[in-house]
Amino acid sequence: MFKANEHHDFSHLFSALGSVLVDYSTSVSTLVRYTSTQIESENEVLERAEVMDELMDMAKHENDIVLIFANAIADRIEAFESAMDMPSIPVPERLRGLMEIKNLTQGDLKEVAPQSVISDILNGKRKVNLKQAKGFAQYFNLPVDMFISM
Repeated sequence: MFKANEHHDFSHLFSALGSVLVDYSTSVSTLVRYTSTQIESENEVLERAEVMDELMDMAKHENDIVLIFANAIADRIEAFESAMDMPSIPVPERLRGLMEIKNLTQGDLKEVAPQSVISDILNGKRKVNLKQAKGFAQYFNLPVDMFISM
């Protein structure tokens, strides 16, 4: 207990407390910036992804505040990536790639279209119609617009 007229030297305590507060304010400032500002470069994506991963590792439960920050950072990364000009992959090339990934033959897609039609689509001789686009979307569990040429 402290007595009213005693003089105590708290300078070391205040010094340590000041250091903690400076570190805390820097960390909070960084989190606010990472969660609320747009990403401008690939390097920023990597930096924020690293922080996001660390926050996710820190979470002790599903409603942990660090997960809220991690998800907000993920939203900024997703916004940056969706705003990038992604090269458009032609539907035949996309379909061919999906077939290769899943080790499918043209005949495996007979529920969507006959083998000869699949062949024509893959060779660029025929465009995918809406019914076929819906069939491919369902088969590959992807959005229909992935199979519609623009």
